[in-house]
Parts: sequence; structure tokens; C-alpha cells
Amino acid sequence: MLTYNQALKLAETWCHVLCGDGVEIVINKVIKKPYGWIFFYQNSTFLTSDDYQHALIGNAPIIIDRINGEIRVTGTSKSLSEYLTDYEATIPKARLDLSLPNEP
Repeated sequence: MLTYNQALKLAETWCHVLCGDGVEIVINKVIKKPYGWIFFYQNSTFLTSDDYQHALIGNAPIIIDRINGEIRVTGTSKSLSEYLTDYEATIPKARLDLSLPNEP
């Protein structure tokens, strides 16, 4: 089972692979679920300047499953709740009944 710090490292690595070296990525929001965490990310330059020229586009939230380490990118064409419902339909029901992770 992954810790929050391990899941965060996976999310940061995924963002680095996706965006490359030219962009400093910041995880700017995290949602806890019984099965893991949903990470939101954005270009640090945009977060400090609010200049949309530096905003990432299409940066869909990332689900990191704490049980098996799966990385699932949600999407941007539907609401987050729809993506989470779709994901939750693919995992064992027992995972939905776990306690929320203690971290963060």
C-alpha cells in the first residue's frame, strides 16, 4: 500500500514526463478518497502570475490508487465526479469501503 509521499512522487513524475523539463509543475490541490488521492497540477508560473499565457491546458486530474499504485488520468471533457464514478466502477467494492488515508 502506498503512502501519500509515494503517491505524490508518482504524480510529480507523471507530470514531469507529460510536461517535460521546460515547465515547473506544482501540485496545487489534492482530494482524498478511500482508494487513494486525486492530484491537480498547474504551471507554477501561472499560479504566481495569473497570466493565462503560462497556464497548462488539458491538465486533467490524476488518480493515484494507494492499493496498487495505478496511475489513472481522468480527463477534461466530463466532470470530475463522472470520471471518479467511472473509475470506482472498475475497482473492487471493498476498496470503496476503506477508511480515508491519514495523509495529507
